[in-house]
Amino acid sequence: MTSRWVVADDTDSAITYTGPWFADKGSLDNIGNFGAPYLSTSHGINSTGSFSYIFTGSRVLITGSSEPDTQTSVSWECVVDNGAPSNISVSGSVNNLRLCEQDGLSDASHVLTVNVQATNGATFWLDYVKYLPTASTPGLENAAISIDSTDPDLNFIGWTQFSPGFETSATGSKLSFNFIGKSLLYYGFFDPSLPIDTSGKTASYSIDGQTPVPFDVLLEASALTSNPTGVQYNALLFNTGILSAGPHTLDVTYLGTPETTPLSFEFLVVQNGTSTSAISSGTSASTSASASGVSISATSANSNIETTSSILSPITQSTSTVTVGTGVTSAQSSSSSAALTSTTSRGIPTYQSTPISMLALMGITVYYLCGRGSRLARF
Repeated sequence: MTSRWVVADDTDSAITYTGPWFADKGSLDNIGNFGAPYLSTSHGINSTGSFSYIFTGSRVLITGSSEPDTQTSVSWECVVDNGAPSNISVSGSVNNLRLCEQDGLSDASHVLTVNVQATNGATFWLDYVKYLPTASTPGLENAAISIDSTDPDLNFIGWTQFSPGFETSATGSKLSFNFIGKSLLYYGFFDPSLPIDTSGKTASYSIDGQTPVPFDVLLEASALTSNPTGVQYNALLFNTGILSAGPHTLDVTYLGTPETTPLSFEFLVVQNGTSTSAISSGTSASTSASASGVSISATSANSNIETTSSILSPITQSTSTVTVGTGVTSAQSSSSSAALTSTTSRGIPTYQSTPISMLALMGITVYYLCGRGSRLARF
């Protein structure tokens, strides 16, 4: 079972602000490489204040923006139900940073309170509150729901798993998703190591089988910088606009070629009504030998996902290894090969104790956390 997060934007009327907060629209859009703030809106304060939010869920986090003076001139603490305060330190200029998080909460109503103190003209920026609902969470028919790339109701055909989501350069490859709501936002990412071609709109989407709408696979990501030096995340590639309330089907098709910029997928946000959880079961996997190693093709019977990974022949070397998914590294000298240790519920192969050099050859991007988890770095 995979859960879907509820997103409460900074403009949500359920957030109660105390103090001289002010609203911002768009001024932070182009800082850093983690995309613009959600819906390009933020609330800021450059003195003392607080905000509170009531929710029913098992986990909650807040996300905001950091500027160069945030680390030295801004402090904050997050408290749930008068519990112990917490925060996550940040640095640099970037959006979509986790500022605090609380997990393991009971299935009950909770009050999140965030106390802020900003000095020397610095600003604390709130982007959104995000929480994981439970079976008893009320009012979800009016919520914005985040659908990440692991959701089993996403049906990928011809796509490849590529951190932090999926990508495709296969002409005619498709993604479909059934949802209940009145609008949908599609987010991708941009990796400058992949082909770059901005000559035209190389993908399209349609709602309920209507006329396809072309869109640019580099729309927001390429606008962030003319010479990107790193992966650009959280890039809004299209917004369906207002739809009639009720059930809909999204179909996305890649129209490019292996020589044009691939289409990427990171997550969706559905406004109003989509289910907050989905269940997947039934996975089949097959392997076949090849001259250069082993080709693993895994297909989820439930979600129509097709992925293929090529595993190289064993090599002997002294190198660092990483256990994928944990960020823990160790040194070893042995004859080793990437081994399929398990498959996810969606039929996607997972690997463990794989040399970093081999991960690069396999097209897998490895990330690790720096400091106290506020930033991502890339091998």
